[in-house]
Amino acid sequence: MRAVHILAVVVLVLFLIGQVRVGGRAEFNADGFFLWIRLGKFNIKILPMKPREEKPKKPRKPKKKKEPKKPKKEKPPAPLPEKIGGALEYAQALLPVGLEAGKGMWRGLRVDVLEIELTAGGPDPADAAMLYGQANAALGALWYPLTKAFHVKDGTARVKLDFDAPGTTVYGQAALSIKIGTVVCIGLRAGWKALFGALAARKRLKLKRRKAA
Repeated sequence: MRAVHILAVVVLVLFLIGQVRVGGRAEFNADGFFLWIRLGKFNIKILPMKPREEKPKKPRKPKKKKEPKKPKKEKPPAPLPEKIGGALEYAQALLPVGLEAGKGMWRGLRVDVLEIELTAGGPDPADAAMLYGQANAALGALWYPLTKAFHVKDGTARVKLDFDAPGTTVYGQAALSIKIGTVVCIGLRAGWKALFGALAARKRLKLKRRKAA
């Protein structure tokens, strides 16, 4: 019974780890572009990077004069190795597996946060109103394809009118994530199929070589 309890605890721990989401978060505002990597509830900032502290440079020692080197004898170029056949066989076997894994990753990917805000403004109220209408049309054309391509959990799109703004400005924020368990399952399934596909391709190559011989 003790072994069963240990196995149950291990399975439970693996299941909980599989539910942890990993991904990234990006934000674009007036200060620039920012990027974070997400692991569960922890975010690690990637961009912009912190500037490194410059260390004081040590005074360089005067270099000694080097004696002129003797000219080396030029060696004849090495013959190119013969191209090894069989790459196409492996590509035909492994490419569908890679595409299937990519589609699985895409389906498992979730947009936790998607926020786009356009601010239209200008000193002239007529120009600002025209920019406001153009911004609404542009945001509508951009928002529909994004929400159709991704599973968006929390999405917000809005256009503001600000007569003090110098023109049209954009603010955007997006957070993508995928479960660790989904990545592991897709990776194991793809690896299993890739292994059998590679073995089958290798077998076909051997048969072709035997027939050619």
